[in-house]
Amino acid sequence: MNELIIESKGIKTDHYFIPPFELREGELVIIYLGGGTHFYDLKEQLMAIFAGRIKNENVIVTKSLTYVDYFRESKFRSLFFPVRVDEYLRKKANLESKFIQKIYEIPWINKKTKINELYWNTKRLLSLYATFSKTKYIVFELAGQGSDDAKEVCNIVRNEIKKGGGAILLDWTPDWKDDCDKFIALEWLSV
Repeated sequence: MNELIIESKGIKTDHYFIPPFELREGELVIIYLGGGTHFYDLKEQLMAIFAGRIKNENVIVTKSLTYVDYFRESKFRSLFFPVRVDEYLRKKANLESKFIQKIYEIPWINKKTKINELYWNTKRLLSLYATFSKTKYIVFELAGQGSDDAKEVCNIVRNEIKKGGGAILLDWTPDWKDDCDKFIALEWLSV
């Protein structure tokens, strides 16, 4: 049996309940939060629990997950001092990991490419590769991605965690229900 990463006996508040689940080595668990304005607040709360920053009496975190934090740059910085791929990777990635070289497999990206010139999905891939260069235990989302881009990200995650690691996808749509090891749906207790 694969090593246990997270064991949840259920997360309950006055407003919602997330049923019990386990995340084990090599697994992708999807927690379906549903769409709406609550998504980002719930995402923040759950990320903090799964990263071990906030304790929840019903959740045991054996290995903390790292959130794939997507790149944001101020308008001023993007106009006058844009961040380049190499600079971003020096700050956010383990440069000794072979995983970060994957971003350079995209033909039109090199070390001097400005991040603000990258497509939305390519920026997300850059962040994903940087995170995977440091850890194989992640929590991520697919907000703002089209179906093809989301599928590419899910395939990358699935292939990487098979080699060791684990991932939780916090999602607002049930589209990937059949492409995961466990699908957990949030239940609303009050509206």
